[in-house]
Amino acid sequence: MNEPNGSTEPPKAAHLVEALLLTSARPVSVGALSSATGLPEAVVRYTLTDLARRYSPGESGIVLRNVAGGYLLSTNPACSAAVDRFRDEARPAPLSGAAYEVLSCAIYHGPLTRSAISGVRGVNSDAVVRNLIDRGLLAEVGVDRESPGSPALLDVTEELLVAAGASSREDFPSLETLVSEEELTRVRERLRTAGEGPPAEPPETS
Repeated sequence: MNEPNGSTEPPKAAHLVEALLLTSARPVSVGALSSATGLPEAVVRYTLTDLARRYSPGESGIVLRNVAGGYLLSTNPACSAAVDRFRDEARPAPLSGAAYEVLSCAIYHGPLTRSAISGVRGVNSDAVVRNLIDRGLLAEVGVDRESPGSPALLDVTEELLVAAGASSREDFPSLETLVSEEELTRVRERLRTAGEGPPAEPPETS
């Protein structure tokens, strides 16, 4: 806010960081905030700590989250019912069991090809993969140049990490705590087999 005499002082660090976070729909890293504001990273970190107190669940309808390697302003989960009524929009269809299986493959073994995903699951997964790409939970992140046809490599997206409240895939439980060693061995063998299988179709172009 301008002073009564009309002077225009430079914006405070908190105001700069807050404005950038408000305009971004994706998590913003400390480095990106520092670059855009011209503030040292140490100042940005201190400012984020201060904003986290201001935007805490007990103090505000907006909260500051540290997810997917960055910071994001979002609505307080305690206000979700009112927010949903205000938006009056249909929720996306829940993910199927097959979708969770494909996402698990990508989280714990990605990046990997469509062929590898199908090999691990033992069933063609192309339709499920397309649906997850459409929903922004999977994305092509490169190509496997070691395989015939250089098939596309798939991995989970930042949107998936944000939805799961995870900073990175390391935040998920270790695979060894979820399945037996015998099942892990079967999965690894399927991955090796998928890599030695027939050439995969080249990735679709947009």
